[in-house]
Amino acid sequence: MILIVDDSATNQVLLEAILQEEGFETVTAFGAREANKIIEKQKPELILLDLLMPEVSGFDFLKELRNSNDKSDIPVIVISAVNSKDNIDECQSLGANHFFAKPIDILSFISRVRELTNSINV
Repeated sequence: MILIVDDSATNQVLLEAILQEEGFETVTAFGAREANKIIEKQKPELILLDLLMPEVSGFDFLKELRNSNDKSDIPVIVISAVNSKDNIDECQSLGANHFFAKPIDILSFISRVRELTNSINV
């Protein structure tokens, strides 16, 4: 299962459509609190994370995730329109596995998702 954490329903629908077309199961959350509730019930294979969200930013969520004993090993791909070098560097220093700028390159994105989930096309 791939967890999509983004406060934009449009972005969630787009990512879900791309991933489900490739045979991946997806679950969505509109923010960090909702994402944490989902993770407590079922640990995802991968998290797709937006940076700019209300209440808890993607940066803070990633930091919290990497400092957690039972969640720190979940791969995270950051997907954001805020793609300055500083933001990309900060995501890497916080432990993100990859960063994709919006709009994403779909072929590269699917390839990276497959690498991180070790999934095959269903």
